[in-house]
Amino acid sequence: MSRLRYVWFAFLCLYAWIGGSNVISAQQPILLHPQGREAIYSPDWSQGVRNLGPSIARLKPGEHRRPFPEEEVDVVSENLEFWVPTIRIDKTVWDGTLEFGGHGTTGNTKTSRVFASLELERDTRLGELEIDLDYVRSKANNVVNKNHTLFDVGHQWLRDGNSLSWFAELGLEYDEFRPFDLRLTANGGIQKLFVDSDTTQLSWKFGAGISQEIGAPEDSIVPEAVFGVILEKQLTSRQRLEADVDYFPDWSNFTEFRIEAEASWRIVLDEQHGWSLKLAALDRYDSTPGDNKPNDFTYSLVLLWEI
Repeated sequence: MSRLRYVWFAFLCLYAWIGGSNVISAQQPILLHPQGREAIYSPDWSQGVRNLGPSIARLKPGEHRRPFPEEEVDVVSENLEFWVPTIRIDKTVWDGTLEFGGHGTTGNTKTSRVFASLELERDTRLGELEIDLDYVRSKANNVVNKNHTLFDVGHQWLRDGNSLSWFAELGLEYDEFRPFDLRLTANGGIQKLFVDSDTTQLSWKFGAGISQEIGAPEDSIVPEAVFGVILEKQLTSRQRLEADVDYFPDWSNFTEFRIEAEASWRIVLDEQHGWSLKLAALDRYDSTPGDNKPNDFTYSLVLLWEI
């Protein structure tokens, strides 16, 4: 199976999982009215094949347009004044951020880089659910030198008054410059909050899981341990520091391991509209990189919009 087919399969799984939750409505993309006050719903694709005319007619302006729901937010067009396809997120259920950044040069050298990220979280009956999607692509002199997509879903089971909790995580990793088509990971364990103040939260976690590199020379399922440290620090009313380090050694051979380390510094620019400046860094280390370098380091300075 080609890399592209693996990526499409991963995104189809994501679409199916989200679509079933009935919270993120990706099944009915919306076109935002230029004045930002009305929404036009897309054709009903299941019925449109049999009766396409009336279905397409729903896109046309007219009295049938319904008001844009106050409790929902347009994650793409909130600050734009023209029609674009989008998805809806219920603000009464989800919290999160949307990031986008890019830069480029032209002349003697020609470079370009695009970075985008979506982070969502919501309270559940038993704890907290988190979703994280990151995308990076860069080129130099029309040659792609970085292209990866990371998708993670995690749930933490919390109990009132107890600093000990359980966690479970699923991950998909696509990287054009890694010796595999797609890496799948799944792990779980316990998490302990041992520093909890108004400005600082520090946790450690321990668990076990598995990983598999599909399309790699060695694609067997690898049992892994999980050791992690999580730090969240409120520096000032407008500045926040976050860091997360995870260590994944092979249970059968601790000299073979992966490390994922991420840190960010966020500065609030416009609290009323949710705009911040974020400096972030991500380092992914693999002790068995094949012909590639073991470290893959990514950094970014982006505008962040809080949903």
